[in-house]
Amino acid sequence: MHLFELVLILLACVMASAILDQIVSHMGLPLLQIGVGVVMAFLIPGLSQIEVDAELFMALFITPLLFMEAKETDRSMLWKNKASVLSMAITLVIASVLAAGFALNLIIPSIPLAAAFACAAALGPTDAAAVQALGSTVDLSSHQSTILSGEALINDASGVVSFQFAIAAAVTGAFSLKNAGITFAVLFFGGIALGILLGAASSTLMNWMRLRGYVSITSHVIYEVLSPFLIFLLAEELGVSGILAVVAAGLIMQEKTGNIVPPEYARQKMVSNSFWEVILFVINGVLFVMLGMQLPKVLNPESMGGESAGAIILAMLSITLIIMVLRFIWLILIDMIRKDDDTGKRGIKNPRSSVKDAIVTTIAGPKGAVTLSIILTIPMVTEDGQPFPQRDLIIFMTSGVILFTLLLADFLLPKLAPKETNEGEEQELANARIMVIDAVVREASELLEKYKEADFAPALRLSLARYRVRLMRLRFENQCKSGLIEELIDEVLEAQQKKADEIQSELHGTPVMDRLPYYLVLPAIRESIGYFDGAEKIGSRFEHRKGRLMMRLAGKKLKNGDYDSEAEARIYYETCAFAIELENEAVRYLKKVQRESAKLDSVSGDQAGTQNSSAETQCDQAESKMRADAAGILIQEHETALQSLWGRINYGQDIQVGDACDIDEGPGSVQLPAGLKARTGEQFAKARRFNDEADANMLNMELDQIRELRMSGRITEEQARLLREEVYLIQTSLLE
Repeated sequence: MHLFELVLILLACVMASAILDQIVSHMGLPLLQIGVGVVMAFLIPGLSQIEVDAELFMALFITPLLFMEAKETDRSMLWKNKASVLSMAITLVIASVLAAGFALNLIIPSIPLAAAFACAAALGPTDAAAVQALGSTVDLSSHQSTILSGEALINDASGVVSFQFAIAAAVTGAFSLKNAGITFAVLFFGGIALGILLGAASSTLMNWMRLRGYVSITSHVIYEVLSPFLIFLLAEELGVSGILAVVAAGLIMQEKTGNIVPPEYARQKMVSNSFWEVILFVINGVLFVMLGMQLPKVLNPESMGGESAGAIILAMLSITLIIMVLRFIWLILIDMIRKDDDTGKRGIKNPRSSVKDAIVTTIAGPKGAVTLSIILTIPMVTEDGQPFPQRDLIIFMTSGVILFTLLLADFLLPKLAPKETNEGEEQELANARIMVIDAVVREASELLEKYKEADFAPALRLSLARYRVRLMRLRFENQCKSGLIEELIDEVLEAQQKKADEIQSELHGTPVMDRLPYYLVLPAIRESIGYFDGAEKIGSRFEHRKGRLMMRLAGKKLKNGDYDSEAEARIYYETCAFAIELENEAVRYLKKVQRESAKLDSVSGDQAGTQNSSAETQCDQAESKMRADAAGILIQEHETALQSLWGRINYGQDIQVGDACDIDEGPGSVQLPAGLKARTGEQFAKARRFNDEADANMLNMELDQIRELRMSGRITEEQARLLREEVYLIQTSLLE
């Protein structure tokens, strides 16, 4: 298969898994990616025969993963827990390699001992990122998180180094403990020393270039991406461990700054983080998809190497059990000798809690992307040109152990360490967000009324419309959980469409091309005042197929036009007038709902006064009140939409709302109020001119309202912090 086609298939699989992750929320993302890989391997059989150059695979996949893990690791916490981390990342890996290697060779003798050690060494690294994919369902303590992240960082390197020794022994057929010890020392300590040196040099060079203004955002990101690859290649060329060099360099190249930094640095960091987030997501996704593509090999008898399926499954389960049991025992021992942070004494104070924490930490260290990337680098042949013994079987068995550990983490961790979700806090944050946006809308509306003839008024009206859209969406999301407001919105849209059909019934004889411009403009106008998900198309419906076909073919010429000409301006004005009538119909319908609800509530109250109020009567009263309250919320939204629409028509003029347009015969024959001038083109030009300033001012208003609501005690400090972060993100996007 061509490389380009393979890359496209892998990227498509990663994208598909990301979409599935939003649908199947109860399953971890790595498992979904493995499943997608299995499906693709069955659909395209050639995918399971992928062979990648070992050195390229190591440099391309492992290097960036370890570099960013190192850069994101808390060095102070890592140093504080250095004894536990090093014990887990080095000593435990060596013990696991020996135990699992001997067990694998014992169960399947056709796998040489050196090759069995290679398989066990590849299973040394853990994948804390796989646990993070479980999202909000798992709650780990700070100590557990530090152990897992530090272990995943260092045991990647120790696993790779152990793997390389085992592979060298399997390929050459010779192994010397003395030579291996010397080589290990050179690789291990030489890699760390070189990584520290290169990391410090890289950071110094970057700071030097930044101070002299030689660094742009683009060059900074490229420099950061190139650094780990260059460090890896240079270390390998000098005969030391490239993996350890990359890890050490990543720890050294961490950039520690205060909260207040220059804007250029803040933007560089934001772009860099976003870029790396995408790259690492793709790399992890590709590796798990490739793991899934390897699994169907078990159906091929040649991949079993003459071994029975039972023996293979027994070997995979045994290796998984050995690794898990050793890990659990090791964690218990660490807990026994670790000093308590409060008392300074060693030992276990609460055995039951310690055992549970050890079980959670054991399961929270599944094998994942790094293990797969290591095992796929097994060479095809040995030094004498013979095929590497049981290569396909080793890859398949390693993939099986990865899958077993991921399944354990995915299904047991949410039960052993569930993360408590406080729906009340989420609801309070949603209410606080609505309060802030509502206050901004009211403040901006007052400002617009005061300066309605100013040059910035069209831009402010446009920004205000965007905030009204946000407010309407927030209220809709907050209220529609009961389904009541959603049902009421559907009724309002139905009433609007019915009114539009009545008005447009007088236009059946009007040529399609004469009506088409209005029907193209109306959805854009309705979208600008808060309609979405198809509701913006209400009122722009042709009653016959020809009209609907013309709507599809007409494109967006007028919808996205500037309305500079007199004819285009009149189309925009008349369509606004038509939209106003639809909003009036919505208000009329909602007020009718309020009257009916009040009448029903009165009748229910009279019944309650004459006899014992039944549960059914109380339920009717509660539902009636909720329906009236929902109608009141929607009336406010439609009235603000009316103000926005009328402000566009009446810009720079003094036409009263009572002198509204006569639209009884529909758009195309609207009688505009006497003396009304079409100033649409002028409004659009001014809106474009002051658009950025208006949006920036609205965001500043939002920050001011957050501060005022916090000072008044209506929102908490935590809510204010979260809301400010949202504003900062929007402000950042405004700079693009």
